[in-house]
Amino acid sequence: MALSAAFHGKLLVRLCCLAVLLTAIGAQAQGISVAPSRILLDGRTRSATVFLSNRGNDTETYRISLAYFQMQENGILARVDSTVAGGDFAGEVLRYSPRRVVIPPGGSQTVRLLVRRPADRHVDNEEFRAHLSVCSVPTVPRLLEMEENLPDNLGEDRFAVRPVASVETLVPIIVRFGRPQATVAITEILVTPRTRTAGPMVQFTLTRGGERSLYGNLTLTHRDVRGKETQLYFGRGIAVYTPNPYRRFAITPRESGVDLASGRVSIEYQETADGGGDLNARAEIVLPQGGYR
Repeated sequence: MALSAAFHGKLLVRLCCLAVLLTAIGAQAQGISVAPSRILLDGRTRSATVFLSNRGNDTETYRISLAYFQMQENGILARVDSTVAGGDFAGEVLRYSPRRVVIPPGGSQTVRLLVRRPADRHVDNEEFRAHLSVCSVPTVPRLLEMEENLPDNLGEDRFAVRPVASVETLVPIIVRFGRPQATVAITEILVTPRTRTAGPMVQFTLTRGGERSLYGNLTLTHRDVRGKETQLYFGRGIAVYTPNPYRRFAITPRESGVDLASGRVSIEYQETADGGGDLNARAEIVLPQGGYR
């Protein structure tokens, strides 16, 4: 059967559009559940198991790999190549299997992680990082299915786009050799005044020192002149990854009715057990009466 030139043009454009993948990052999407959500491998633990569960209605294929990120000073993670200098990435010390899985509806699959100490150098008191990437492999529809679903009113000067989504779930992995130490401090606290478009803001810097990352909970509390305490903010799982020496925060209090013209604002950071330590830091700023409103 002969095909028209217009059909050839439309078909080429449609096939090209299918190569575009819309990527999303999340803890659970398209029916996939991944547990645990964070992994620490230290001197006591040298292996781990990640459980994948397909909660959807279709058989899904997933590609397993390692991804690498660097934290910016505002806490945003930027994807980088493993060769970035100073990254201390875990690719050289971490093995995982399998690399690709097919999970039926309601089914599950395990991914095994194993730590290997490098044979060519000493890594005592060092930390390495990576993210386990669980990325769905989209099913590309057959050409016949694409043509059958085209709109009837599609003219020769128009084309149809059918996006294909690829969803990625990321699990942070921390690998530590020996007993790397860290320090934490809260500095540069500033309460900025209310403006016409925004309320007061609490700014500060969480400073990290030593050989390892920080991971814990962050709490902001206001105490008025009568001693009444109000929680302004609570953040769970706040990290400062190596090699970053600090992370800057600018937080708008969730309790808009609190008067920040007087009293005190305290900031507390408490490292959690899955952070690998018991570090904590606390700082406080006294607000001037009649000051920031």
